Amino acid sequence: MEDHRYIFQLLANYIEEDPDDLENFYDDAMNLIRGTAADKNIEFDGYFRKRWEISADTIFEFDEDYFEDPGRRDLYVFLSALVDDEIFGYLEYVWHHVFGEELSQIIIEYKISELKEKGVKF
Repeated sequence: MEDHRYIFQLLANYIEEDPDDLENFYDDAMNLIRGTAADKNIEFDGYFRKRWEISADTIFEFDEDYFEDPGRRDLYVFLSALVDDEIFGYLEYVWHHVFGEELSQIIIEYKISELKEKGVKF
């Protein structure tokens, strides 16, 4: 529970730093949410664990470099939000501030579909 409040406090700090720079807030927040989902070991089709094991044997730093692509990062966050209520809550907070609308499962599914149509994959 303590971590949950801490994440929301970090998100609030991000938006308070520069409330007019929503693009930077979105990027910082999505990176934070992605890290939180990774810490919870959320994975899809085994890709996360497999990629992590591969990166342990190489110079490739999976956690940072792999998600450098914002589309891949966002896809992971959106998919994670569908399976984890806390991740959904964090994303909902960000979505409300950036887009001024309430986040729904339909919006998330649309964003996932949109990213996949653009060729984003893990």
